[in-house]
Amino acid sequence: MENKEEMLKLQAENDHLKLENTRLKSDMAVMEHEMKRLTSRIGLIQKSRETTEMQASEVLSENKELKLKLESLNRRFQDSPILDENPVHVHFEDTISVNSNMTGTSSYKPDQEPQWSTETGPDFDSKWSKHISIIKSHPDFIVLKNNSRYHTQCLDDFLFSRIVDGVATVNGVPLPTGVVMQPKSEFTVYAQTSHAREIYDKSCILHRFQTFGTGKIIEDRLLDAEGNEAANYLFCVFKAL
Repeated sequence: MENKEEMLKLQAENDHLKLENTRLKSDMAVMEHEMKRLTSRIGLIQKSRETTEMQASEVLSENKELKLKLESLNRRFQDSPILDENPVHVHFEDTISVNSNMTGTSSYKPDQEPQWSTETGPDFDSKWSKHISIIKSHPDFIVLKNNSRYHTQCLDDFLFSRIVDGVATVNGVPLPTGVVMQPKSEFTVYAQTSHAREIYDKSCILHRFQTFGTGKIIEDRLLDAEGNEAANYLFCVFKAL
């Protein structure tokens, strides 16, 4: 009798252990599934991290390159003088007497007469050294002025061209030949001048653009004091070849 009770007790314990074992196996399977899911998520996170690090590296590299370009442009911007008149002051010692438009005579030193010269940046000729300047610009014409108080100026040495948005939409226009401008006189050059021809030359001199205000030149753009583009078309004066 006691043996039978002992056997039943052992059987019950065995059944309980079997149930516990089944439960543990089920829990183990759940844990293995969760582990696989977590492992997969960790892999995705690691891959995302590597991608983010690579993108961050590329962004840092691009930022460094942009910073270098900006520093270069800032240096070029600072090195490109403002488009404006730079008169040379007249000194009246060691002078020569000449007739003036006023009563009597005036004395001056010829090699120190006020000049209209500008710097135009590294991609263009460095100076405009004649007495001629552009005092008015318009899509159809420009008005030139001889700023000298004493000297005449022939226009045969210069060529005129109009550039719109960087493209020569109007052919190069040679200045009329044989035009001699008297001191302080003005001369208008129209875009429809006959015998116009294209002019291909990098010795472009950009000078005295009152239409667009004071600015600086970088490459082929006219910029204002804040560095914004100040014009969508430019008047260009070329040296005759």
